[in-house]
Amino acid sequence: ANALGYAEDDYTSTVRGVTISYAPDVIDEMFGFQRADYCWASQQRFSVHTDEEYAEMLQTLALLGRDW
Repeated sequence: ANALGYAEDDYTSTVRGVTISYAPDVIDEMFGFQRADYCWASQQRFSVHTDEEYAEMLQTLALLGRDW
């Protein structure tokens, strides 16, 4: 494609003379996405088990010779 990027990483590109922003906040606003801290799946992932429980699961699942 005929696109011109900039040296600094400012998430913009110029295509056919039009400068387009690909910044995460611009894309989020365009599609109506919410910030990750409001994501139900993220909240569930971090609140379901304690660090100790995750460590125990890892030890159980990562046993040498375990055939899944």
